[in-house]
Amino acid sequence: MKVTISLCVFASLLVTFTDAAALTGKWPPVDQPPPPVKEWTALVDLTKVPNAPLVKVADVGVKCLDKDTFCNWSCSNCTKPDSDVILCPTKGDWGITFDDGPTLLDFLDNTGDKVTFFVVGSRVYENPEILQRAAKAGHQIGIHTWSHPYLTSQSNEQIIAEFKWTEAAIKQAVGLTPKYVRPPYGDVDDRVRGIATQLGYKVVIWDKDTNDWMSADDKSFQLTWIEGNFTEWVKEPATTGHISLEHDLYKQTAGRAPIVLPIVTKAGFSIKPISVCLGEKPYVEDVSLNTTTTTAPAPAPTAAPTADAAPAYPSAIPSASSTPATTSAANTLNSANLWSFVSFIVGSVMFI
Repeated sequence: MKVTISLCVFASLLVTFTDAAALTGKWPPVDQPPPPVKEWTALVDLTKVPNAPLVKVADVGVKCLDKDTFCNWSCSNCTKPDSDVILCPTKGDWGITFDDGPTLLDFLDNTGDKVTFFVVGSRVYENPEILQRAAKAGHQIGIHTWSHPYLTSQSNEQIIAEFKWTEAAIKQAVGLTPKYVRPPYGDVDDRVRGIATQLGYKVVIWDKDTNDWMSADDKSFQLTWIEGNFTEWVKEPATTGHISLEHDLYKQTAGRAPIVLPIVTKAGFSIKPISVCLGEKPYVEDVSLNTTTTTAPAPAPTAAPTADAAPAYPSAIPSASSTPATTSAANTLNSANLWSFVSFIVGSVMFI
Protein backbone atom coordinates (compact mmCIF):
# COMPACT_ATOMS: atom_id res chain seq x y z
CA MET A 1 0.00 0.00 0.00
CA LYS A 2 1.76 3.13 -1.20
CA VAL A 3 0.36 6.50 -0.18
CA THR A 4 1.38 9.67 1.58
CA ILE A 5 -1.17 10.35 4.28
CA SER A 6 -1.65 13.77 5.87
CA LEU A 7 -2.13 12.49 9.40
CA CYS A 8 -2.90 15.73 11.13
CA VAL A 9 -5.77 17.09 9.02
CA PHE A 10 -8.70 15.89 11.13
CA ALA A 11 -6.85 15.94 14.46
CA SER A 12 -5.58 19.47 13.91
CA LEU A 13 -9.16 20.64 13.35
CA LEU A 14 -10.13 19.11 16.67
CA VAL A 15 -7.31 20.91 18.43
CA THR A 16 -8.19 24.22 16.77
CA PHE A 17 -11.76 24.16 18.02
CA THR A 18 -11.24 22.76 21.53
CA ASP A 19 -9.21 23.51 24.60
CA ALA A 20 -7.69 20.01 24.52
CA ALA A 21 -4.61 19.58 26.67
CA ALA A 22 -1.66 17.45 25.67
CA LEU A 23 -0.20 14.75 27.87
CA THR A 24 1.93 15.92 30.77
CA GLY A 25 5.71 16.00 30.43
CA LYS A 26 7.96 16.69 27.45
CA TRP A 27 7.18 14.89 24.21
CA PRO A 28 8.63 14.85 20.69
CA PRO A 29 7.13 17.13 18.03
CA VAL A 30 4.02 15.62 16.52
CA ASP A 31 4.26 13.83 13.18
CA GLN A 32 8.07 13.90 13.26
CA PRO A 33 10.40 10.96 13.93
CA PRO A 34 10.89 10.83 17.71
CA PRO A 35 14.35 10.68 19.30
CA PRO A 36 15.79 7.35 20.47
CA VAL A 37 15.91 6.69 24.20
CA LYS A 38 18.84 4.68 25.60
CA GLU A 39 16.73 2.69 28.02
CA TRP A 40 14.36 1.65 25.25
CA THR A 41 17.10 0.81 22.76
CA ALA A 42 18.74 -1.37 25.42
CA LEU A 43 15.61 -3.53 25.54
CA VAL A 44 16.53 -4.98 22.16
CA ASP A 45 19.55 -7.18 21.48
CA LEU A 46 20.47 -5.65 18.15
CA THR A 47 22.90 -8.49 17.40
CA LYS A 48 19.87 -10.75 17.07
CA VAL A 49 17.93 -8.46 14.74
CA PRO A 50 17.99 -9.66 11.09
CA ASN A 51 20.32 -7.56 8.97
CA ALA A 52 17.77 -6.50 6.36
CA PRO A 53 18.91 -3.41 4.46
CA LEU A 54 17.24 -0.04 5.00
CA VAL A 55 14.90 0.82 2.15
CA LYS A 56 14.66 4.31 0.73
CA VAL A 57 11.18 5.74 1.20
CA ALA A 58 10.73 6.15 -2.55
CA ASP A 59 11.70 2.49 -3.07
CA VAL A 60 9.31 0.91 -0.57
CA GLY A 61 7.25 -1.68 -2.42
CA VAL A 62 8.74 -0.50 -5.73
CA LYS A 63 12.37 -1.61 -5.90
CA CYS A 64 12.39 -5.17 -4.62
CA LEU A 65 15.00 -7.90 -4.63
CA ASP A 66 14.44 -10.88 -6.91
CA LYS A 67 14.58 -13.11 -3.86
CA ASP A 68 12.72 -11.83 -0.82
CA THR A 69 15.29 -12.95 1.73
CA PHE A 70 13.83 -10.88 4.58
CA CYS A 71 10.10 -11.46 4.05
CA ASN A 72 9.29 -7.90 3.02
CA TRP A 73 5.50 -7.47 3.07
CA SER A 74 5.57 -4.35 0.90
CA CYS A 75 7.28 -6.30 -1.86
CA SER A 76 5.71 -9.75 -1.67
CA ASN A 77 2.96 -9.67 0.98
CA CYS A 78 5.18 -12.08 2.89
CA THR A 79 4.15 -12.81 6.48
CA LYS A 80 5.54 -14.88 9.33
CA PRO A 81 3.07 -16.94 11.40
CA ASP A 82 5.21 -16.74 14.55
CA SER A 83 5.06 -12.94 14.71
CA ASP A 84 2.33 -11.75 12.34
CA VAL A 85 -1.43 -11.80 12.82
CA ILE A 86 -3.28 -11.87 9.50
CA LEU A 87 -6.78 -13.07 10.29
CA CYS A 88 -9.06 -14.26 13.07
CA PRO A 89 -8.59 -18.04 13.30
CA THR A 90 -12.22 -18.97 14.06
CA LYS A 91 -14.77 -19.04 11.24
CA GLY A 92 -17.43 -16.42 11.83
CA ASP A 93 -15.21 -13.97 13.69
CA TRP A 94 -14.40 -10.62 12.08
CA GLY A 95 -11.75 -8.29 13.45
CA ILE A 96 -12.76 -4.80 12.40
CA THR A 97 -9.74 -2.50 12.63
CA PHE A 98 -9.35 1.23 12.09
CA ASP A 99 -6.05 3.04 11.74
CA ASP A 100 -5.12 6.62 12.69
CA GLY A 101 -8.27 7.60 14.67
CA PRO A 102 -10.39 6.95 16.68
CA THR A 103 -13.35 9.04 15.54
CA LEU A 104 -16.26 6.57 15.55
CA LEU A 105 -17.07 6.31 19.21
CA ASP A 106 -20.63 7.64 19.21
CA PHE A 107 -21.65 5.26 16.45
CA LEU A 108 -19.97 2.29 18.14
CA ASP A 109 -21.59 3.19 21.46
CA ASN A 110 -24.96 2.89 19.75
CA THR A 111 -24.26 -0.45 18.09
CA GLY A 112 -22.30 -2.00 20.96
CA ASP A 113 -19.65 -3.30 18.55
CA LYS A 114 -16.08 -3.51 19.85
CA VAL A 115 -13.25 -2.93 17.40
CA THR A 116 -9.49 -2.41 17.38
CA PHE A 117 -8.02 1.07 16.95
CA PHE A 118 -4.37 1.30 15.92
CA VAL A 119 -3.46 4.81 16.98
CA VAL A 120 -0.65 7.18 16.07
CA GLY A 121 1.23 8.49 19.10
CA SER A 122 1.05 12.07 17.86
CA ARG A 123 -2.75 11.87 17.87
CA VAL A 124 -2.77 10.39 21.36
CA TYR A 125 -0.58 13.26 22.55
CA GLU A 126 -2.97 15.82 21.08
CA ASN A 127 -6.26 14.25 22.20
CA PRO A 128 -5.73 11.75 25.04
CA GLU A 129 -9.30 12.09 26.26
CA ILE A 130 -10.65 10.59 23.05
CA LEU A 131 -8.45 7.56 23.60
CA GLN A 132 -9.62 7.33 27.20
CA ARG A 133 -13.18 7.14 25.98
CA ALA A 134 -12.30 4.41 23.46
CA ALA A 135 -10.50 2.30 26.05
CA LYS A 136 -13.26 2.73 28.63
CA ALA A 137 -15.84 1.59 26.06
CA GLY A 138 -13.97 -1.70 25.66
CA HIS A 139 -12.28 -1.15 22.32
CA GLN A 140 -8.77 -2.52 21.87
CA ILE A 141 -5.97 0.02 21.51
CA GLY A 142 -2.91 -0.87 19.45
CA ILE A 143 0.28 0.92 18.44
CA HIS A 144 0.60 2.54 15.00
CA THR A 145 3.92 4.40 15.58
CA TRP A 146 4.51 8.01 16.57
CA SER A 147 4.95 9.64 13.13
CA HIS A 148 3.58 7.03 10.67
CA PRO A 149 6.76 6.28 8.67
CA TYR A 150 7.65 3.37 6.42
CA LEU A 151 9.39 1.29 9.07
CA THR A 152 11.69 -0.53 6.65
CA SER A 153 13.19 2.88 5.88
CA GLN A 154 14.05 3.54 9.53
CA SER A 155 17.12 2.56 11.55
CA ASN A 156 16.79 0.01 14.34
CA GLU A 157 16.94 2.74 16.97
CA GLN A 158 14.31 4.80 15.15
CA ILE A 159 11.93 1.84 14.89
CA ILE A 160 12.23 1.23 18.62
CA ALA A 161 11.56 4.90 19.31
CA GLU A 162 8.49 4.95 17.02
CA PHE A 163 6.99 2.03 18.91
CA LYS A 164 7.96 3.00 22.44
CA TRP A 165 7.05 6.68 22.30
CA THR A 166 3.58 5.65 21.15
CA GLU A 167 3.39 3.01 23.83
CA ALA A 168 4.37 5.62 26.41
CA ALA A 169 1.69 8.04 25.19
CA ILE A 170 -0.99 5.34 25.33
CA LYS A 171 0.25 4.27 28.75
CA GLN A 172 -0.01 7.77 30.17
CA ALA A 173 -3.39 8.41 28.54
CA VAL A 174 -5.21 5.22 29.56
CA GLY A 175 -2.89 3.28 31.87
CA LEU A 176 -2.57 0.38 29.41
CA THR A 177 0.44 -1.07 27.57
CA PRO A 178 -0.52 -2.54 24.17
CA LYS A 179 0.84 -5.89 23.02
CA TYR A 180 -0.15 -5.38 19.38
CA VAL A 181 1.33 -3.09 16.73
CA ARG A 182 0.43 -2.33 13.15
CA PRO A 183 3.21 -1.08 10.86
CA PRO A 184 2.08 1.92 8.80
CA TYR A 185 1.21 0.87 5.24
CA GLY A 186 1.81 -2.74 6.34
CA ASP A 187 5.50 -2.04 5.72
CA VAL A 188 7.31 -4.74 7.66
CA ASP A 189 10.22 -7.10 7.10
CA ASP A 190 12.20 -9.49 9.28
CA ARG A 191 14.23 -6.63 10.78
CA VAL A 192 11.10 -4.80 11.89
CA ARG A 193 9.56 -8.07 13.07
CA GLY A 194 12.68 -8.93 15.05
CA ILE A 195 12.52 -5.62 16.90
CA ALA A 196 8.79 -5.85 17.51
CA THR A 197 9.07 -9.40 18.83
CA GLN A 198 11.86 -8.52 21.26
CA LEU A 199 9.73 -5.64 22.54
CA GLY A 200 6.90 -8.08 23.22
CA TYR A 201 4.60 -7.06 20.37
CA LYS A 202 2.63 -9.00 17.81
CA VAL A 203 2.42 -7.48 14.33
CA VAL A 204 -1.12 -7.16 12.97
CA ILE A 205 -1.65 -7.04 9.22
CA TRP A 206 -4.99 -7.98 7.57
CA ASP A 207 -6.52 -10.29 4.99
CA LYS A 208 -9.16 -7.81 3.77
CA ASP A 209 -8.12 -4.32 2.67
CA THR A 210 -10.78 -1.77 1.73
CA ASN A 211 -8.14 0.46 0.11
CA ASP A 212 -10.14 3.35 1.54
CA TRP A 213 -6.90 5.29 1.99
CA MET A 214 -6.93 5.92 -1.75
CA SER A 215 -9.88 8.28 -1.35
CA ALA A 216 -7.63 10.92 0.20
CA ASP A 217 -5.85 11.69 -3.08
CA ASP A 218 -7.53 9.67 -5.83
CA LYS A 219 -10.56 11.57 -7.12
CA SER A 220 -11.69 8.51 -9.08
CA PHE A 221 -12.05 6.42 -5.92
CA GLN A 222 -15.70 5.75 -5.18
CA LEU A 223 -16.58 5.47 -1.51
CA THR A 224 -19.31 2.94 -2.34
CA TRP A 225 -16.51 0.51 -3.22
CA ILE A 226 -15.87 0.18 0.53
CA GLU A 227 -19.24 -1.37 1.36
CA GLY A 228 -19.15 -3.10 -2.00
CA ASN A 229 -16.05 -4.96 -0.88
CA PHE A 230 -17.69 -6.08 2.35
CA THR A 231 -20.81 -7.20 0.50
CA GLU A 232 -18.67 -9.55 -1.58
CA TRP A 233 -16.33 -10.62 1.23
CA VAL A 234 -19.11 -11.89 3.48
CA LYS A 235 -20.24 -14.22 0.67
CA GLU A 236 -16.84 -15.85 0.19
CA PRO A 237 -16.40 -19.41 1.47
CA ALA A 238 -13.88 -19.49 4.30
CA THR A 239 -12.60 -21.80 7.02
CA THR A 240 -11.34 -18.92 9.18
CA GLY A 241 -12.45 -15.48 10.24
CA HIS A 242 -11.10 -12.20 8.87
CA ILE A 243 -9.30 -9.00 9.79
CA SER A 244 -10.21 -5.96 7.72
CA LEU A 245 -8.40 -2.65 7.38
CA GLU A 246 -10.14 0.72 7.33
CA HIS A 247 -9.09 4.26 8.23
CA ASP A 248 -11.09 6.60 10.42
CA LEU A 249 -8.79 9.60 10.06
CA TYR A 250 -10.83 10.92 7.14
CA LYS A 251 -14.49 11.67 7.71
CA GLN A 252 -15.42 10.38 4.25
CA THR A 253 -14.00 6.91 4.98
CA ALA A 254 -15.08 6.79 8.61
CA GLY A 255 -18.54 7.67 7.34
CA ARG A 256 -18.83 4.26 5.69
CA ALA A 257 -18.66 2.41 9.02
CA PRO A 258 -22.42 2.75 9.70
CA ILE A 259 -22.96 0.98 6.36
CA VAL A 260 -20.18 -1.59 6.60
CA LEU A 261 -20.65 -2.99 10.10
CA PRO A 262 -24.30 -3.99 9.56
CA ILE A 263 -23.25 -5.86 6.40
CA VAL A 264 -20.86 -7.94 8.49
CA THR A 265 -23.24 -8.63 11.36
CA LYS A 266 -26.26 -9.36 9.14
CA ALA A 267 -24.16 -11.97 7.35
CA GLY A 268 -23.78 -13.77 10.67
CA PHE A 269 -20.28 -12.67 11.63
CA SER A 270 -19.29 -11.66 15.16
CA ILE A 271 -17.31 -8.40 15.27
CA LYS A 272 -14.49 -8.66 17.80
CA PRO A 273 -11.30 -6.84 18.79
CA ILE A 274 -8.22 -8.64 17.50
CA SER A 275 -7.11 -9.92 20.89
CA VAL A 276 -10.56 -11.34 21.57
CA CYS A 277 -10.74 -13.28 18.32
CA LEU A 278 -7.27 -14.65 19.12
CA GLY A 279 -8.20 -15.50 22.70
CA GLU A 280 -5.32 -13.44 24.08
CA LYS A 281 -4.75 -10.49 26.40
CA PRO A 282 -4.60 -7.15 24.60
CA TYR A 283 -2.29 -5.46 27.10
CA VAL A 284 0.62 -6.18 29.39
CA GLU A 285 -1.65 -5.33 32.31
CA ASP A 286 -4.10 -7.97 33.49
CA VAL A 287 -7.04 -6.51 31.61
CA SER A 288 -9.49 -8.42 29.46
CA LEU A 289 -11.81 -6.95 26.86
CA ASN A 290 -15.47 -7.83 27.14
CA THR A 291 -18.76 -6.78 25.63
CA THR A 292 -19.22 -3.81 27.94
CA THR A 293 -16.25 -1.83 29.25
CA THR A 294 -12.56 -2.06 30.02
CA THR A 295 -11.24 -0.85 33.35
CA ALA A 296 -7.77 0.65 33.22
CA PRO A 297 -5.32 0.41 36.13
CA ALA A 298 -5.20 3.31 38.57
CA PRO A 299 -2.68 6.00 37.52
CA ALA A 300 0.67 6.31 39.29
CA PRO A 301 3.56 8.38 37.88
CA THR A 302 7.08 6.93 37.74
CA ALA A 303 10.53 8.06 36.64
CA ALA A 304 11.44 8.44 32.97
CA PRO A 305 14.41 7.98 30.61
CA THR A 306 16.34 10.68 28.84
CA ALA A 307 16.18 10.95 25.05
CA ASP A 308 19.52 10.33 23.30
CA ALA A 309 18.99 12.71 20.42
CA ALA A 310 17.17 15.46 22.26
CA PRO A 311 19.38 17.12 24.88
CA ALA A 312 16.72 19.80 25.35
CA TYR A 313 14.34 17.19 26.76
CA PRO A 314 14.68 16.82 30.53
CA SER A 315 14.64 13.46 32.27
CA ALA A 316 10.95 13.98 32.98
CA ILE A 317 10.10 12.46 29.60
CA PRO A 318 7.57 9.72 30.31
CA SER A 319 8.75 6.14 29.93
CA ALA A 320 6.87 3.19 28.53
CA SER A 321 6.79 1.72 32.01
CA SER A 322 5.29 4.81 33.57
CA THR A 323 1.60 5.11 34.35
CA PRO A 324 -0.53 8.20 33.87
CA ALA A 325 -0.37 11.15 36.18
CA THR A 326 -3.60 12.67 37.41
CA THR A 327 -4.82 15.38 35.04
CA SER A 328 -6.07 18.58 36.62
CA ALA A 329 -9.47 19.98 35.77
CA ALA A 330 -7.82 22.96 34.10
CA ASN A 331 -6.03 20.63 31.68
CA THR A 332 -9.00 18.43 30.86
CA LEU A 333 -10.54 18.44 27.39
CA ASN A 334 -13.86 20.22 27.21
CA SER A 335 -15.84 17.25 25.96
CA ALA A 336 -18.96 19.22 25.20
CA ASN A 337 -17.07 21.58 22.91
CA LEU A 338 -15.25 18.68 21.27
CA TRP A 339 -18.29 16.63 20.42
CA SER A 340 -20.31 19.67 19.40
CA PHE A 341 -17.63 20.52 16.91
CA VAL A 342 -17.28 16.97 15.73
CA SER A 343 -21.02 16.69 15.27
CA PHE A 344 -20.96 19.89 13.25
CA ILE A 345 -18.30 18.79 10.77
CA VAL A 346 -19.58 15.26 10.30
CA GLY A 347 -23.26 15.59 11.03
CA SER A 348 -24.11 14.65 7.48
CA VAL A 349 -22.62 11.20 7.82
CA MET A 350 -24.60 9.97 10.84
CA PHE A 351 -21.85 9.50 13.38
CA ILE A 352 -19.19 10.83 15.78
